[in-house]
Amino acid sequence: MKPSRRVFLKDCSLMASGIALLPTIAFSEKDNRGRIERMLVKLSEINDDVVDRLLELQIDKPGDRWHGGLRNNHEIPNAHATKEIILKLGASYASPYSRYYLSEKLVQPMEKAVQCLLNVQYEDGTIDLYSTNFHSTPDTAFIVNYLSPTYVNIKRLDRPEMGVFLGKLEAFLKNAGKCLLVGGAHTANHRWVIASALARLNAFFPSKKYTDRIDVWLSEGIDMDPDGQYTEQSVSIYSPTCDDMFLTMGRLLERKDLMDVVRKNLDMTLYYIQPGGEVLTDASGRQDAARTGYVNGYYYTYLFFAIRDKNPAYSAVCELIEREMPERVLHYLPYILELPTFTLPIPAPSKIPDNYFKRFAHSGVFRIRRGDTDISIIEKNPTFFSFMKGSAVLQSVRLAAAFFGDRGQFIAEQADFDGEKIVLSRTVKHGYFQPFPKDKIPGDGIYEKMPREERTLSEPQIMQYQVSISENDGKLRMDIQIEGTDHVPVSMEMSFRPGGELSGTTTDKYVDDSFFLEEGMGRYEVGKDVITFGPGIATHKWATMRGMLPKQKGNSVYITGYTPFKHTIEWF
Repeated sequence: MKPSRRVFLKDCSLMASGIALLPTIAFSEKDNRGRIERMLVKLSEINDDVVDRLLELQIDKPGDRWHGGLRNNHEIPNAHATKEIILKLGASYASPYSRYYLSEKLVQPMEKAVQCLLNVQYEDGTIDLYSTNFHSTPDTAFIVNYLSPTYVNIKRLDRPEMGVFLGKLEAFLKNAGKCLLVGGAHTANHRWVIASALARLNAFFPSKKYTDRIDVWLSEGIDMDPDGQYTEQSVSIYSPTCDDMFLTMGRLLERKDLMDVVRKNLDMTLYYIQPGGEVLTDASGRQDAARTGYVNGYYYTYLFFAIRDKNPAYSAVCELIEREMPERVLHYLPYILELPTFTLPIPAPSKIPDNYFKRFAHSGVFRIRRGDTDISIIEKNPTFFSFMKGSAVLQSVRLAAAFFGDRGQFIAEQADFDGEKIVLSRTVKHGYFQPFPKDKIPGDGIYEKMPREERTLSEPQIMQYQVSISENDGKLRMDIQIEGTDHVPVSMEMSFRPGGELSGTTTDKYVDDSFFLEEGMGRYEVGKDVITFGPGIATHKWATMRGMLPKQKGNSVYITGYTPFKHTIEWF
């Protein structure tokens, strides 16, 4: 049985801390006023189930440095898994919607977990990311950011039984400050993760040395292009991470300019959202590239600014996440419990944009949406096209010629748009190399000392690619032209997401899940959603040619030919 709101008021003493609570009102499922409270109920229930499992998995080896910690799926104990005990147990302890609310059963496990973090924290304040980074300042900063809302929530409860836990957590945070003041970063987003962690520490233990170090990182300038995208273009991982960090810095340092950074990225991301709540990842420069990613990572910032700015489009994104993937935002439960902003009304949702043609020139991305039909065209990327109709997904289209190894893989080096047609183009030149200049021969026969750059190129061969794309009400036409050197085999791969049924194709005899569209039209069906594509051509049966990127997962359909190659294909 869940505690009543009356218990919440009495035990949390939140009114004294200036946080106004939502009134006790019975909301219908369609009533927008109760959305956040319903989400808190749902997340608390999901979190409680996780707590049950973590209590069983917590390491019980007194005297061992990992006593109180947690192993991952590979049976390796580590700090990042261990912090989950603190986050999940802390969220249930602090949530009035949890069956573990203020439960003494959670106190000792949380104390043991934070003591474990202290055991494995180095003297310089760092922890290890066991999989790759050791004595890592940025990974310590991530953990500081994760733990900070829990620290706020538990401290605000003012429960005597949590004194030991809070003392140990404060020790961990203060120790972490040592490395955050001097440590370095690996990636662009690491800078903002470190700066956000410093802002957290400054809020808890004010010191000019923390804000001075933040200013050092910010003095490099924020890596956001005019489109509103960060350097890494990691739409499902590091862009939302950066948004979280700039929001934290913006509100704790009272920096409106940093808040505006988040808004700009959120505005752009509205046009990266695909049917079902996926986001375009193919243009990413990080590990989410070409992997299925979702919009859930933006929930915290969309929710914050939906309320702060009374933005109905942001509210619509939140509603999508709440409806389709609430379990994916479980890690934000402590953040929602932390801030008084989330006790204020969220505006009624409008809708996520679903009828547009947008070019993000600095990101090298064209985005087209026509209801449930979603089209992406990407520059400087081997996957230059994707097409979705509801649940039917053409994940990737790639093109290559068997031209001097991997030089034949088409990656657009130029994109032109005349208002009606997008033209992607690339020219490749290669050939053979003459004997090394006689006066430069080293004399020892070592080939590496006679580089190609100093040899004369002869018998030059050229390959010119032009891919012209036009769209009309969700129907896509692509004109492919490859010419230059003649008689070169060509192959275009259409990679469909697993789970659907193909028809109109013939099976590749040599490669599993590989097919040819020899003529006419093909179909890919997932339930009621259908992508029709064609006409096909297959004048040879060499699908994945030498120099072409390996076949992708799922059902790959190929059209093939020889240069000079001209073919028109449509998708609808």
